[in-house]
Amino acid sequence: MPIDIKVTKHKLTIEDEKEIATRNEQTLNYSMKIPYNILTAIGAWPIYKDTPLIGKIRSYSMKCVCYFFFAFILIPGLLRIFVIEKSTRAKLKIFGPLCTCSTNAIKYSILLVHNDKIKMCLKHIKEDWERVILQEDHEFMLSQARTGRILATMSVCFIYGAGLFYRTFLPLSKGSVVINNVTIRPLACPSYFVFFDEQKSPAYELVFLGQFLGGFTVYTVGSGVCGLAAFFIMHVCGQLQILIRKMNDVIEGKYSNEKSPDKRIAEIVRHQIRARSFVKQVEEILQYPCLAEIMGCTSLVCLVLYYLIMEWEDSDMTGLITFILLLVSFAFNMFIFCYIGELLSEQGTKVGLTSCTLNWNSLPPKNAKCLIPVILMSNYPLKIVAGKLMDMSLSNFNNIIKTAVGYFNILRNSV
Repeated sequence: MPIDIKVTKHKLTIEDEKEIATRNEQTLNYSMKIPYNILTAIGAWPIYKDTPLIGKIRSYSMKCVCYFFFAFILIPGLLRIFVIEKSTRAKLKIFGPLCTCSTNAIKYSILLVHNDKIKMCLKHIKEDWERVILQEDHEFMLSQARTGRILATMSVCFIYGAGLFYRTFLPLSKGSVVINNVTIRPLACPSYFVFFDEQKSPAYELVFLGQFLGGFTVYTVGSGVCGLAAFFIMHVCGQLQILIRKMNDVIEGKYSNEKSPDKRIAEIVRHQIRARSFVKQVEEILQYPCLAEIMGCTSLVCLVLYYLIMEWEDSDMTGLITFILLLVSFAFNMFIFCYIGELLSEQGTKVGLTSCTLNWNSLPPKNAKCLIPVILMSNYPLKIVAGKLMDMSLSNFNNIIKTAVGYFNILRNSV
């Protein structure tokens, strides 16, 4: 049952408090379900003191398993490039999956390093939800939570869909090739294992399965980081919408228990400081994963475009479809990071505009002067900066894609 929007004008009953607490807890669980499930599966979700022993063991085990699969893809692949392959085209074909693996291994390591900061952000979010009383504020937060969940779901679908094609359908569709009376069975990532021949059974089957599971690990990390970023940023956007509502209510105090304008302004300042401190924490967590995503996306879009040309020349329809899916997947994942960065900047701009258009002249001069720090703080831009080098925005998404296409033209003309 919806809670009346004016409920804060009256003292809440115990039943109202329980209903509000239950509602907020359910919505919080709804908003964080996807990143929680994904990051828990790879042991990257923070461990708390009250976590059961079996949960801690499982988390540490999954960390070891993830790094094993990263090494299982990277080390044999690099050995293949530097020891076996002599053709530049063949080396480039191997470099793509190695770039994907190394990029997500870096993002995974950064998540583990910032585990305590993620834990602080989760605590901050939980406290924010505990403060939500008005139904209108809850609708603001729920709307942003839905957007974050949709973006996370789309990221999962694109990444796993393209990855499934690349890791299974593409190598299986090519079939075996006989070269100098030697049967070569294709792998998603051609590798060189020093101590055994990966082409002989059952080694081939085990390597194929290992690369599939390694790819599953890589794609889980990619979608998990994207889902976590969407969860954090959309929560901030919801808090900024609540801040705008409080600013619009500062004159009349229609939805506030505070009768004094001074106290309502103080409430706005506290809310604004809290929201901005959260943005700073989120930026510290996401700045290097975003930088890794930019560098990885630029390299991978360039390489996948080159692979498309190679498959077109070979008239391989399965390869064309697979690499088109990969191209869309990499570009869309980068788009999500830039899109949520753009949403954060737009919401910050709305806060600044609202602070400048308040009917401050309706307040006594003493109270109106208190709005000056609010206006100054509100007009300071909010953004996520990748490695302190580039803002995450839609304009920079265009720049990243243009840069990748430029590198592709260089690569096509030089190889």
